[in-house]
Amino acid sequence: MSKTWKEHERRTARRLSGIRNGNRGTATSDVTAGRWAVECKSRKALPTWLLDAMNQAARNAGDGQTGIVVLHQVGQRSDRDIVCMTMAAFTAIAADTEETSS
Repeated sequence: MSKTWKEHERRTARRLSGIRNGNRGTATSDVTAGRWAVECKSRKALPTWLLDAMNQAARNAGDGQTGIVVLHQVGQRSDRDIVCMTMAAFTAIAADTEETSS
């Protein structure tokens, strides 16, 4: 049985300077990193339409901008929308947030 998901959790914890919580049989996040409670999901392939949208966002972002994709389910409130960005963009923003709040 592949343990790819476990390595994904470990890698994410390292990237965010957090800790991997592992499967404790209780309702805990996969990774805890400061203010972030992280659920890690790993798939063999992500949906092509999502990857295309991410590429479009990156391509259309101007200098000093970060391309993001906002996913919205019709009929749902916008505050439930999901924001997608690359891990590199997220870690940069998180680092800036940490420096600003210190």
